Amino acid sequence: MTLDSKADYRVYPSIVQIGELAKLADVSVQTVRFYERMKLLPEPQRKDSGYRVYAQTDLKQLLFVRRAKALGFSLDEIRDILRMRERGHCPCGEVVSIAERHLHAVEEQLRQLSKFRDGLSRAVKQWKKSGRQTLSADAICVLIERTFEPEKIRLTL
Repeated sequence: MTLDSKADYRVYPSIVQIGELAKLADVSVQTVRFYERMKLLPEPQRKDSGYRVYAQTDLKQLLFVRRAKALGFSLDEIRDILRMRERGHCPCGEVVSIAERHLHAVEEQLRQLSKFRDGLSRAVKQWKKSGRQTLSADAICVLIERTFEPEKIRLTL
């Protein structure tokens, strides 16, 4: 048995089958198998019966993959980090570089979302002021169509 490093000191069995590993990591059995196929987890040992068995190190690696995914790392990036570690290299510098790239991308997404929010807010205010709408013969919904930038809807023939 192994103690968890968390304050509640949960006790994990040293060897578990796939269902128990999945439960401990709060993922599905299919996720564990997928991560094995993607080489994010090592190929498991097997009992004589053919059942997969996992050790504490497998649980630790599975939890690492989940945490890295939650931080926005792609599966390819996680695999690269794990390979660096397996080769005896400290991957922390690469992790910082990847995280910085993700941070810049998230900041850009936030800027774009802010612009979208502002535009949508203006449109909703405009729509509320416009009162009841009548159906135009050449329009689908005049409320939405009035928000188009005129130069973006002109076709050049």
